[in-house]
Amino acid sequence: MFIYQFMGGLVDTIVGEDDEEFFDPHAKRKVPHPTTYSETMIHMLKGSIGAGLLAMPDACRRLGIVYGVIGILAIGIFATYCIQLLINAQYQLCKRHRRGYMAFPKSMLFAIQDGPPCMRWSANMFYSLVDVMLITWQLGICAVYLVFVAENVKQVMDYHGTVIPIRLLIIYMLPLQILMNLVKTLKLLTPLSTISNFVTLFGMILIFFYLVEDDVELNDDKLKIKGLEEIPVFIGITLFALEAVGVILALEYNMENPSEFVGICGLLSVGMVIILTLFILLGVAGYLKYGDAVKASITLNLPQDQKKAQVARLSFAAALFFSFPLQNFVGYQIIWRKMKKRLTLKHPRFIDYTLRVVLVLIPFGLSIAAPNLGAFIALLGAFCLSLVAIIFPAIMDLCIWYPDKYGIAKYKLLRDTFIIVFGSICMISGVYTSILEMLAEDEH
Repeated sequence: MFIYQFMGGLVDTIVGEDDEEFFDPHAKRKVPHPTTYSETMIHMLKGSIGAGLLAMPDACRRLGIVYGVIGILAIGIFATYCIQLLINAQYQLCKRHRRGYMAFPKSMLFAIQDGPPCMRWSANMFYSLVDVMLITWQLGICAVYLVFVAENVKQVMDYHGTVIPIRLLIIYMLPLQILMNLVKTLKLLTPLSTISNFVTLFGMILIFFYLVEDDVELNDDKLKIKGLEEIPVFIGITLFALEAVGVILALEYNMENPSEFVGICGLLSVGMVIILTLFILLGVAGYLKYGDAVKASITLNLPQDQKKAQVARLSFAAALFFSFPLQNFVGYQIIWRKMKKRLTLKHPRFIDYTLRVVLVLIPFGLSIAAPNLGAFIALLGAFCLSLVAIIFPAIMDLCIWYPDKYGIAKYKLLRDTFIIVFGSICMISGVYTSILEMLAEDEH
């Protein structure tokens, strides 16, 4: 771990830094309870290894093994690059405006105000849109987690003769989730993330036991793309699995030494290498084992009558159950920061706890009415993440270098334009195909 910390500190990826400008936003950032490198890595792995990991075999089914592996790697590298672009743009804006830190929405506001005149009228609109998308995304993740937990617990209970509707199981989770979401800081949430990571590892070992116990059949059909219409859904599922963008930004803000977060060997890159490796291994092994019968979550394919399979389901259900507070923390942090700035709070502690409870109740309500899990995952990934993790970072980067700092042959302008166009195509096609898939499921 030390070598990664050391190398991460050496590699400076802050583009366009002016040597004559000595203001360092990281030195001016004041965080009440900062997290260490190891604590941040624990949260990073937990934030990105969740229900999306278990959907990787379904993603590989859509594109076949060869193109599935290439696709996961390509989207992982591309998504990581866009997040690095976003964090670097925030750093540049902090230097320019001499601030210790700017949240994503405020960074977007200042970037567009500094950008081309034809865009400046939309600065406030983008400011609000970033907030709305981040909150929608995080609460959507929380709803998906609850559906996943309930589905896997229900399978185990059904086998043992106790039949309880999924909606009722979700309601049973409510009291404990409210208690866990009253935890105030990421540092205090570290034990929950640590437990969740160990439980996830245990569940992964049990799942791989089933995936490798028998000989697998590799035929030409498993190497082929099922259809061009599967590509947007694949992108949506993979983005959902990879990009906990709100959590990543919250971790970077709360990190004790934020300069170690970005860079070729920074914490974000190291964490993504680990995550992509797990995604590819589980995706390929799961598809080889179950073929076209693989479901939206690989745990739903495990045999119901074996104790190891039941323990694996319950392990992942427990891991995501304990991950809920980390995902929910992002939405809380955004809303609470705004409330403190804009409102005079007579009873701040009461309002604080009330907000935390409300932000638990919203995803609970959504999860009770949630549609097909696989299509819902793809829809969320295609819409929200294409905006906040691809399109918005590119727009921000395009604006901060306006009008004449785009580099040789204006390569930054060309790069940002390509990212915006690609992100828009992913969003439109992904949303369209996901909605069609959800409607098809309803008809059945």
